[in-house]
Amino acid sequence: MLNRPNIVFYFTDQQRADTCHCYGQKLPTTPALDKLAGEGVRFDMAFTPQPVCGPARVIMQTDKYPTETGCFRNNIMLPRSIKTLANYLEEADYETAYIGKWHLASQGELEQPPAIDYQTRAIPPEFRGGYSGFWRAADVLEFTSDGYGGYIFDENMNRRDFKGYRADCITDFGLDFFKERRFKNKPFFMTISHIEPHHQNSANAYQGPRGSKEKYAVHDLFTRRSCRSGWRLPGDVP
Repeated sequence: MLNRPNIVFYFTDQQRADTCHCYGQKLPTTPALDKLAGEGVRFDMAFTPQPVCGPARVIMQTDKYPTETGCFRNNIMLPRSIKTLANYLEEADYETAYIGKWHLASQGELEQPPAIDYQTRAIPPEFRGGYSGFWRAADVLEFTSDGYGGYIFDENMNRRDFKGYRADCITDFGLDFFKERRFKNKPFFMTISHIEPHHQNSANAYQGPRGSKEKYAVHDLFTRRSCRSGWRLPGDVP
């Protein structure tokens, strides 16, 4: 069998390009993303065909537009009849893992309690979009946590509490996958779904790492560059 690559799909929620140092933000707030940008491929022009949370996630999991899946707004669950990345990769003998925010399991009207409600409850395996292995997730992570602690659920539907900066804890759950892998002879596909820098939480405010308010108390306001001029990594020669 040919060697096949391991795949880590790592994404943040509600993050504009100009919040990243590698796209011109003056504050060095994204060193890990900057390192990835410097060593990998960085897109200067990209857009989302669906800016709303749930539908955008369905697109990423299925490669289908909302008109094809019916998921055109939040609170519409991912249809079980539609194949996902996890389905295809498990068929290709990959081990799969999902960590973080899911937001594809509850069903109902907006501004009302969902008729099918897993927003703060453990998501049964049949509503996990084909991820049959390692699972550390909440359907609506901002309802089960704030910036400094909360809980998610594991593949056995057990609650897992965490304490500490949420982005760090979700990353740590991802690292746990490497300790608990069931099939180390297989390649893996792991999705890590952060909610940061999305600010929705009980504090109704952005919650950065402790000490960040003091660290960045004095700073210059950043003016977004024109997209026509292109984005450059800090230090790039024009």
